[in-house]
Amino acid sequence: MNFIKHIQFQQFVNLLLILIIAKNNHTLIASWQTVTALALFSAFFELLLVNIKQRSKTIYLPYSAIITSFGIILMIGWLKWYIPYILVSLALLQKKLLLIENRHIFNPSNFAVIIALGLFYPKALPIVGQIGYQGYLPVIVTLILAIFILYRVNRLTISLLFAFFYTILEYFIIAHSNPTWEFTHFLTKFYSTSFIVYIFFMLTDPATTPNSVLKQAIFAFLVALIAVLFDFYLGIKVQNLFSALFLTSLLFAPFYNNLTKEDWIKYSIILLFSIAVLIVIYTHKTLYFSAS
Repeated sequence: MNFIKHIQFQQFVNLLLILIIAKNNHTLIASWQTVTALALFSAFFELLLVNIKQRSKTIYLPYSAIITSFGIILMIGWLKWYIPYILVSLALLQKKLLLIENRHIFNPSNFAVIIALGLFYPKALPIVGQIGYQGYLPVIVTLILAIFILYRVNRLTISLLFAFFYTILEYFIIAHSNPTWEFTHFLTKFYSTSFIVYIFFMLTDPATTPNSVLKQAIFAFLVALIAVLFDFYLGIKVQNLFSALFLTSLLFAPFYNNLTKEDWIKYSIILLFSIAVLIVIYTHKTLYFSAS
């Protein structure tokens, strides 16, 4: 029964419960057949990648890959059946290829959102409202599950400080320059599926965030600052939060290890490519799917 104590197993259960809540509210766009098929594909693809890399026949239950598929289902809407399979494949591939000192840079689900916007727009878009807006129970359950897992992995600081910094910066930078800004409208972000999954499950990925409390505070502040600056200069868009995390993860990568000359060359290439992808994304007209 040791697997029950495994962090990734608990994360798997948490996201599965969110999917169940969404389905119960009739706001989950994907069918259970799609959820199952994508989860099985992600597990198979992860095992395939591991076995190719290790040149062995290793069989285990890859919770992280299945979690990635759940994140894609909750965060992205698509118009073609093959899109989520490509996104899962690319998200898992980047964990094996885009490495700095054997540590991947991007949260897989966040990477999938960015790639969806870069490659498949407007056939794949960010999605909101999949746990519904009927009562507070879904939100409360989600928050309890998230807080429990974040306490275990020592990442609760990131979520709490990000929420604080994001609210303060949004108020002082956006509200003071936009007379139509309303605090009640801003608070609705905290009640959307995208934001809840983002702030408690994507933003706090232990593999792509710092361990020390000080660096976590800086990380949370930088994500919030970039997101608000995107709101201010580029207009308030759903993708701003995802882009801010994507960019912050990239900027933080050199601080985790002592990079060699070869690492710096690789990092520079990844940085330039990532900036190019973000430029492409922000040339698009703002659209998003809603399950409400």
